[in-house]
Amino acid sequence: MTDVDPGILFGLIFYFVVVLGVGIYAYRYMRELDDFLLGGRRLGAWVAAISERASGESAWFLLGLPGAAYAVGFREFWTVIGLAFGIFASWVFLAGRLRRATGEMNALTLPDYFEARFDDKSRVLRLVSTATILFFYTVYVGAQFVGAGKILNATFGIDPKIGMLIGAAVVVFYTMLGGFLAVAWTDVIQGLLMAAVCLFLLFSRWRTSAGSPRRGRRCPCAARTSSRWTAARSARRCGSA
Repeated sequence: MTDVDPGILFGLIFYFVVVLGVGIYAYRYMRELDDFLLGGRRLGAWVAAISERASGESAWFLLGLPGAAYAVGFREFWTVIGLAFGIFASWVFLAGRLRRATGEMNALTLPDYFEARFDDKSRVLRLVSTATILFFYTVYVGAQFVGAGKILNATFGIDPKIGMLIGAAVVVFYTMLGGFLAVAWTDVIQGLLMAAVCLFLLFSRWRTSAGSPRRGRRCPCAARTSSRWTAARSARRCGSA
């Protein structure tokens, strides 16, 4: 392990203690399968919304998307636009109806819902939907563990594989104890933390850009043009921005 700022190390340990504490606290409410899988269907709207977005905007949002934007430029913003429309559509047109339908059919999972909704006696829908969910979510969750390994490696010099095991152990522990209730509340904590970090970075970058001199810098637009005339024209545009 490399030299580590004690403040950063304390923050990481405090974070682990908090999320593990949430798992232990949520364990008190685990009485039956409905409590473990769906939190007893008693999550508030804000908790469910923040939890859903924190799960969706995870390592790819803080690591993958900035890396893609750095590599390809401003056109990566179209990814954000497409995702925003997809999220809005799922919340407005799908979430409420699915919540009511699963409650009426007493379905705990999507395979339960498909089987009940289409009265599938052969159980083919259940098997296909289960296999699909397992495949894609295994890949997705694996990406989150890779992100944990990269962060611990960059911050503390820990081997990425060891970092992945640490991240997986913490998540599995509080999930086994508190089920979906623990997952939802730890997601709320992490979602608020992610939002605070993004706002801080935005403000920090704005302050840095506002305080940096414009004169003497080479215009990045001019470097990508094919002629001296278009380069000068691009430089004037950047200077007036």
